[in-house]
Amino acid sequence: MNKSTLETFIKKYNLNGNVEQVKIVVDDAEKKLKTSAITDDKNVLIDVSLGEFTEMTSAQIGVYDTGQLKQMLAVLSENITVKTNTKADKVTSITLGDDTTEVQYVTADLDIIAPAPALKKLPDFNAEIDFSETFISKFIKAKNALSDVETFTLTMNKKKKLEMVIGQVGKNNTNKITLDVATKDGKDSVGKAISFSAKYLKEILTSNNDCDSAVLKVSDAGLACISFSKDNFVATYYLVEIKNVD
Repeated sequence: MNKSTLETFIKKYNLNGNVEQVKIVVDDAEKKLKTSAITDDKNVLIDVSLGEFTEMTSAQIGVYDTGQLKQMLAVLSENITVKTNTKADKVTSITLGDDTTEVQYVTADLDIIAPAPALKKLPDFNAEIDFSETFISKFIKAKNALSDVETFTLTMNKKKKLEMVIGQVGKNNTNKITLDVATKDGKDSVGKAISFSAKYLKEILTSNNDCDSAVLKVSDAGLACISFSKDNFVATYYLVEIKNVD
């Protein structure tokens, strides 16, 4: 397989080091490589899958230190082989190699990997915001400019139009950046000011820079969702409302 394909899969769930411990599932019946994970602070739930994956047989692989795995992958050239090593029907390590080099990554017991909760039912989304290539670039630049700001807030302005504020809403003497947003018809309002993690959204957008557009769906119930699809990859992220924003 191509090493870059595996690296892209890792990049989409790892979010620049924010998610290190995951259970990766190989499902040869579905021809999928997939994982579900959650950030340590429970603010983002992640689902990533790669379709048409036929490089391995079915397995459940515990990854405790994704950073270590990425560093070991970097040793190899582009064309690699991957196989699992098992003991008593449990994967104990994975072996990755190219024509001249072989690396062995010791996997973790699945019992020590915190499971990601399943979303049984999604709420109705009352706002849908277009994230074009231009808007994605602007959001990332805005977050970089306000590196200490933890949240972005969606709120209705005085003209009753939806806007996104990076910084503190309702305070005049503070650094903040307000962005106009493009919305879907009939999905253009929120019933209250609602905040989510700006840090994670920036990392989500950066980790999916192979995609040039997306839609952020927002519910007053306290959940936002953004999904990316390209080249057999599907990556979906659920952001949980951050309350008590100063």
